[in-house]
Amino acid sequence: MAIEPNLKYPSESRTSVDKPVGDVDLVENLPSQNVPHFYVPRTPQEAALDRSINMKLDFIVLPLLAFNFMLCGIDKTNIGNAATTSFAKDAHLKPNDISNAVSLLSVTFVTLQPLSTIIGRRVGVKYWISFMMVAWVSLCMAHAGINNREKLIALRLLLGAAEAGFVPSVFFYLSTWYPKYHLGFRLGLFAGMYSIAGAFSGLIAYGVFKIHSSKYKSWQLLFMIEGGITIFAVLITFFALPLKQTSAWFLSKAEREHSLHRMDIDVMKNFEVDQDGNAIKDTRMVSMRDVKAVLTDWKKLLTVVFNILATLPVSAFGTFLPLIVKGMGYSGVQANLMSVSPFVVGAFGLFIFVYSSDHFHERSLHTVTSMALALIGLIVMYTSSDPHLRYGFTHVCLAGAFSAGPLIVGWLANNTPLLGPRSLIIGINGYSNIAGIIAGQLFKAQYAPSYGYPLKITMILIGVGMLGFLGMRGAYMYENRWRAKQIAGWDEEQRRAEDRGENGRRGDQRRTFTFTY
Repeated sequence: MAIEPNLKYPSESRTSVDKPVGDVDLVENLPSQNVPHFYVPRTPQEAALDRSINMKLDFIVLPLLAFNFMLCGIDKTNIGNAATTSFAKDAHLKPNDISNAVSLLSVTFVTLQPLSTIIGRRVGVKYWISFMMVAWVSLCMAHAGINNREKLIALRLLLGAAEAGFVPSVFFYLSTWYPKYHLGFRLGLFAGMYSIAGAFSGLIAYGVFKIHSSKYKSWQLLFMIEGGITIFAVLITFFALPLKQTSAWFLSKAEREHSLHRMDIDVMKNFEVDQDGNAIKDTRMVSMRDVKAVLTDWKKLLTVVFNILATLPVSAFGTFLPLIVKGMGYSGVQANLMSVSPFVVGAFGLFIFVYSSDHFHERSLHTVTSMALALIGLIVMYTSSDPHLRYGFTHVCLAGAFSAGPLIVGWLANNTPLLGPRSLIIGINGYSNIAGIIAGQLFKAQYAPSYGYPLKITMILIGVGMLGFLGMRGAYMYENRWRAKQIAGWDEEQRRAEDRGENGRRGDQRRTFTFTY
């Protein structure tokens, strides 16, 4: 006979209550059929609590993190704005030093993401984010002192290391607050700030470059001013961001309990049981079993590989769009201003795609469709010689380019219920920022002003990524059908034992778990 688990919750998640709102027994309500597992409010009381919790998260936590991401994007990509001025000449740089520096930033930025995310989960996301922000703002402002290639490279490598864990840590953090099909839209709102950062970076650069100083160059002012803005956000983040549900200052007791309850349901009761049926405490450590589970999951690892190709336009245009626009025949200052509207359109396109994805409970086709829109924009930019038409289709390209990143994170989080493996796979997904290395090597000075060759290679890689995601969709559909056949003859007790992990399978390895695609 299967062991009935102790209904006490893991001590990290529960305080004085053993039952969620409405005195619902979570184990008794685990899905026993091979159907998609996600939380849905069952009573008007739960629906009201959902609305209240989401509204508070949407107006407190999400805007704060999104604003920080916008600052992160500005501090990372403002070198592209500086490149339209006398920066290269004043700092004694060679033609390809800036593009090489962009690639080198991605080396530390990408390599350290899994480790940084694991540290963030261990020490607490709010503390780790605050530390990273202090580090990167200092390094951003230090860019004002660059006077040779060596200092540029050193600062870019350090800046990449400082920012490495920010995005995956936030993605993981949000995935512990929002249920599956509330999450994608919020990830999109957060990720959209990178697009908004591109717009604001152009606006700020346009304004800063109008300042005349006898002591500092315009590009030096840019680094100091944009870095300085971030200082104020650090203090707000440290004091306002909650560490977890049980310490969320803006939630009532009932809201805290329900926030935990809905996340437990959403991941089929996110705990493991020992031989006595007691819940194993989540120590916030990533175990070797977690590492093995992630590194042997070829479908998720391939999804990360294809995400590198999907996010290439974001990495390329996030840094080089002012130079691309300048190559269309516009002045350096004007090119910074004209790079604003494509990023704004990109943000709106992102919001539409992620909202639709949550609404229809679907990830892969939305990802491929957004990539197809980006591909259309790139094709016109590559084939046309009309600067006005090329500029217009930068908007079309970015309307689709920004969506793949958050959709893939939502896809990975949906399919990784245990928090240890989830933090690790989201960290590994940070390797998609290898796209920044590729972009830095593609968009070099010798391909200016049209950048035809980089645009062609980008188109090819996006096409490969689209085919890859369609393949992953097929693989998950096949896996779900296989699992349905395997458990078709099981009785209710066998299903419950599988749900509780008593057969040695855990998380998404359980045959009763249905993958999102």
